[in-house]
Amino acid sequence: MSVKREKNELFMKYRFLIFCLLTFLFAEDMTLLAPDGSTVFIHRDEFGVPHIVADNQNAVSFGQGFAEAQDRLYQMDLNRRGSLGRLSELFGDLTLNMDKDIRRLGYTKSEYDEMFAELETEVQEFISAYADGVNTYVDSMIANPSKYKPIDYAFLEFEHWEVHHSLAFAVYFCRLFGMFGGQELTRLTELQDNGWNWFNENLPVNDTTCTTTLLDEGRATQQDWTYSGIAIPDHIAREVADHRAAIREFAEEIGLIFKLGSFAAAISSTSSANGNAMILGCPQMGGPNYNETSRTMEVELQSPDFHTGGLSIPGFPGVLIGHSEFLGWTNTSGVSDNVDVYIDSTQSPNYNDGYWHNGEWLDFEVITDTIYTFTGYEVFTHYRTIHGPVFSAYMPTNQVYSYKMTFWKKELESADYLLKAVKATNLEEFEDAIQLAPMSFNYIVVDQNGNIGYWHGGTFQDRSDGVNPYLPHKGDGTEEWGGFIAFEDLPQGNNSALGYLSNYNNKPAVWWNNGDLGPWINGISLCDRNDLMTNYIGSLNGVTLDDMKNIPYAINDHGTYQQALELTGTDVVDFNINPPGQSAFTSLNGTPSSHMYDQWPLHEAWDFKDQHFGETVVQVVQDIMPVNFELHAPYPNPFNPVTNIKFSLNRNAHVQIDIL
Repeated sequence: MSVKREKNELFMKYRFLIFCLLTFLFAEDMTLLAPDGSTVFIHRDEFGVPHIVADNQNAVSFGQGFAEAQDRLYQMDLNRRGSLGRLSELFGDLTLNMDKDIRRLGYTKSEYDEMFAELETEVQEFISAYADGVNTYVDSMIANPSKYKPIDYAFLEFEHWEVHHSLAFAVYFCRLFGMFGGQELTRLTELQDNGWNWFNENLPVNDTTCTTTLLDEGRATQQDWTYSGIAIPDHIAREVADHRAAIREFAEEIGLIFKLGSFAAAISSTSSANGNAMILGCPQMGGPNYNETSRTMEVELQSPDFHTGGLSIPGFPGVLIGHSEFLGWTNTSGVSDNVDVYIDSTQSPNYNDGYWHNGEWLDFEVITDTIYTFTGYEVFTHYRTIHGPVFSAYMPTNQVYSYKMTFWKKELESADYLLKAVKATNLEEFEDAIQLAPMSFNYIVVDQNGNIGYWHGGTFQDRSDGVNPYLPHKGDGTEEWGGFIAFEDLPQGNNSALGYLSNYNNKPAVWWNNGDLGPWINGISLCDRNDLMTNYIGSLNGVTLDDMKNIPYAINDHGTYQQALELTGTDVVDFNINPPGQSAFTSLNGTPSSHMYDQWPLHEAWDFKDQHFGETVVQVVQDIMPVNFELHAPYPNPFNPVTNIKFSLNRNAHVQIDIL
């Protein structure tokens, strides 16, 4: 049998698989060839959601990168620039302060490379494959702009995606939703203005009146707190707070992820109407608004390594909130203190002669950046102490203020968590994954056996230094951290006596301390707003999935993305919504995607859509070639007048090439 005939038969076999095994087949479906030679199939359902099937996890990540670039290229570019401190290249001087803040508190390219090298090899490959997928779409856009180029780039060029772009965005995202504290200068100003009596009455280290997720287990903690007595000018805290507020406001205006929040609930078999576990997840990241692209996306990822679907964030691979065939899970921001302020003393009223620590003058770490705008550039110099990045200073009193973070250079370990979480088959394996995640998040998980679980995860210092958590540490070496709280000593449980769990960014347990944000949280209603959910759930006699879907309406609040799941023991009944729609693509001729606003009517009706998990069935094996395979070029293959063709078979074979 000739190779040409064999190839034709392979084509027919593949075509037969496509038509016989797909549940849905729309014009938006496509086949890609991953860099390793394996095939990736992307099916889009009636809402444009990509369901990606491939024969290994890296090929799936490649497909996700392609699909997310197709839907959200400008948003990814914005996320990347915001994460790297490069917004001024687009917005000019308006964003200089925001870019400076990102660079001041962030990492250098070499530090990202070092952090990436510390990740497990499979995680490195997973992230790299995502970047390859993004760039394959970008190459298609360059070759065929009328079909693939969004109108956002009518007069702009898109810089190819690099791995460290995803890393920077991961750090930005982790900090935005999982970094808390650093308000000690504000608290110190309140102490200076009002005295200790007011301070102790209004800012208790543990406010036992706030609603908690876990039932009171009678555990108590008591500790005496100290403060060094260092004073600061009142205007310093105000300037820092005003700076933060201005950055947040501008982030919202230009479409960056800006809002933290979320609500979630889980029902065990003992409290559900039919004995099945159920879960609701409603992360809040800004919006939803009709005229704004959703900050989140939805994907389904399927390979022999894992099968998962749910929320993703354009710019980084994987599923953050969703479900597999075994588990359903969601997160809320944990709001626990993982950043402390240190006050360091300089030798002179500048950064030239160092700062005092452990009996000697230490040199500042000096970092010089160049921030480009569309009209020029500015050289920006910033500093670090042994404690962390310097965010402010008052040189008339020789004071510099730095942040010490429990997660410094550890944020990317969250990527290890993500990949292990989607592969977990039970609560114990998911718990093992949570232990890898360093940021402050609540994790709520349900399984096919009717069980539910809650973990207040993250890395937190154990406060053995004795410094009042509301107030800054002295930087001279006398008030250094002791250690970190062991994972098993963090708040966790299943509320078996209640049969349900709920969290609205509220306090996890009665014995858990507040941190410097205030009585969970100062000036915000997080102390007791979880009562809205517990009162609703507690009023039900046997909870149904419709009851779970009704929670947003009952508490009059929306998530940016929402999911409601029921695990039946063998299957997952799944509903979700991601308004206003999946795609933000508008072509160069001004034609918007049909999936830009198509979920908005559901949102207005407080409704959900079917997730269509597991309905895209296609067998992809390496010795089956796609009907229209490309020769190491984007799909569809945009041949230029001069084309270099390179194709590698994934097995040894004699071939015949016919050039027509």
